[in-house]
Amino acid sequence: MKNNENKFKTMQIKAQAALEYMMIVALTLMIIVPTTYLFFRYSSESNIKVIDSQLNQIGRIMVETAETVYFSGDGSKIVIELNMPENVNDINILSNRELVFNVTTNIGETESVFFSKANISSSNCQGEVCKLESVFGPGVNKIKFQSYNEGEQVLITKAE
Repeated sequence: MKNNENKFKTMQIKAQAALEYMMIVALTLMIIVPTTYLFFRYSSESNIKVIDSQLNQIGRIMVETAETVYFSGDGSKIVIELNMPENVNDINILSNRELVFNVTTNIGETESVFFSKANISSSNCQGEVCKLESVFGPGVNKIKFQSYNEGEQVLITKAE
């Protein structure tokens, strides 16, 4: 009889140890899973902010360069290097005054719009929309801004 009691106590001790081990694992998972979720959420939000900041800088540089060339007069040109993020799907010029970046991020598709005082265009225009997809790609791009049409227009092309 005493042998059975010892086996029962041994089983109770093993069961208690197993239960305690499972509780420690559960507590650890309760801490790790939300922490991991918060970390990935924060890193994706900061990635979106970095892309937005890059696009704001690129858009301002492009508009300022186009306006500089425009106000410098006919025949003036400037070549700049820009590092385009991979998330940019499309870049368009609307009505010769608006530079529009279409971007896809984790939260969806967004547009960044920059307004220019200069008349800007590209070599690929249909009506009011000029496309710049042949000019830009992900990574470093050399872009040429050149005044033409007696200084009334700035043409944005890929620099050779």
